[in-house]
Amino acid sequence: MKKVIYWIVNLLEIAFLVGAYLVNYFTPRKMGMARFVMYKNMMIEEQYVNLQSMKMTAVGVVILLAVITIALYFAKKKNVKISMIVVTLIMTALYCGFTMLNSKDTYTAFYLMSPLIGCAALIQILKTLISILFTKKVIK
Repeated sequence: MKKVIYWIVNLLEIAFLVGAYLVNYFTPRKMGMARFVMYKNMMIEEQYVNLQSMKMTAVGVVILLAVITIALYFAKKKNVKISMIVVTLIMTALYCGFTMLNSKDTYTAFYLMSPLIGCAALIQILKTLISILFTKKVIK
């Protein structure tokens, strides 16, 4: 049962990343998608006036969770694959780099892509954290 849940979570993570790619791919190519993205951008900017602080807060939370996960990995010396830690670092760097270096001006679909990439990074961090907390200690 654990492996089934693990694979479902992996597929969900991949679906978020593919969704972000597809939004970015179809926005300049399909007029309906471009109109929808422009409308969503306008609605998001009207609804949330302080988007820059929200962006910084989201990046801070993801970085904090990643640091806690990595610190627990080294503190507990659990039987967790190092590849999970590496993927966690890559996903965190991808999200933080994308969110901090881009805006609506560089990517028209930024307000739709950033949460999707952030959810994928958050799922990876939580998956690694749960694995660290619930695996048994290595017997030497």
